[in-house]
Amino acid sequence: MMESKQTYFVDISSGDILQDPNQNASPSFRIFATPTEVNELKMLFNDNYDDDMSTMRRAQVPFRQYHNSPEDTHYDQSMRDIYAKIYLLGDEEARSHITAIGVLDNTSDHHVREDIENLK
Repeated sequence: MMESKQTYFVDISSGDILQDPNQNASPSFRIFATPTEVNELKMLFNDNYDDDMSTMRRAQVPFRQYHNSPEDTHYDQSMRDIYAKIYLLGDEEARSHITAIGVLDNTSDHHVREDIENLK
């Protein structure tokens, strides 16, 4: 039996995935997903939380720079994974916004690297 897709609202800042946005929530994106796809997205948010905690621990070491930090690289990748999943499941507005901010654009990392190189 195939699972049917339902409408969910995703709050990117809190990681909440809701079927009915309430007044306390501020959903960032609307997606259409099966329960399995929602669980996959929840797992991506959980991985992102773990990566976020490791960046916080790394930040306590004053001499380690961001561009030399594997923890920050993992966090950045987990955010791209979340946005990629939302892009696949999202409505046209979600896909347009994600495209506009360029978070899935591989060339955006090149510009950051170029800026770092210019600081040396």
